[in-house]
Amino acid sequence: MLSSERIIKHPNGLYEVFSKEATEGKGQMARTGDYFKVDEEGFPSPCERDWFRKNHEHLEADWYLQIAKPLKIWRKGYDESEEIRFLIDNGALTINEEDPSHYFSAFLWGTMETAPSDAVIVFYSVNRDDNAKITSITFNFVDYGYFQENYSFLC
Repeated sequence: MLSSERIIKHPNGLYEVFSKEATEGKGQMARTGDYFKVDEEGFPSPCERDWFRKNHEHLEADWYLQIAKPLKIWRKGYDESEEIRFLIDNGALTINEEDPSHYFSAFLWGTMETAPSDAVIVFYSVNRDDNAKITSITFNFVDYGYFQENYSFLC
């Protein structure tokens, strides 16, 4: 069940959304018109309106189906990928070796988020220039249990 304390509307029209990853006392920021998903434990996650509409099919009422597409992932213990190196080198991702419960940290959705060492980093988009050099990456942390239950590996 979604708790009213997990989504707070601010006077400026923004919503503060306390997802499972918003562990530093601040929620992720969403705008009027954005969507949010709620996991089995009642934690919401904001989705920018245009992205949500491009990546979901409306079924009925408040039910939507996310359109499946292959996404690259990375986890602790995997070989370092060029995407992870880009994020670290550009300050978009920090790895905190000494704190397994806050192993990953990144500024996402308007707030600093952390994730434990078993979390999965999902790359939603990797943008490259004409020389195939990475210019930007859109990513998020996904709880390992949620990932196991809701994602499928492609071989």
